[in-house]
Amino acid sequence: MALTTIVEKLYKSLLNVAEEYGTKSDRGFILELPFTHEELSFLVGAHRVSITRAMKELKESGKVIQEGKKIILPPSKLN
Repeated sequence: MALTTIVEKLYKSLLNVAEEYGTKSDRGFILELPFTHEELSFLVGAHRVSITRAMKELKESGKVIQEGKKIILPPSKLN
């Protein structure tokens, strides 16, 4: 599985969880569920190391903001 596919799959999974369990604000969807990279790996079906790389890419692209244990998916980056 290519890393970009894992990045997309992780982002879509986070978005689905955020829409279901997150809080919508002017900052976007806020997930206050503390996910470990290992838990995210089970959600996506990838190795933990791949999730770490994918999260780094999502943060660098601005699609995900992490503040402590909160994960924020900004509205301008949704879709």
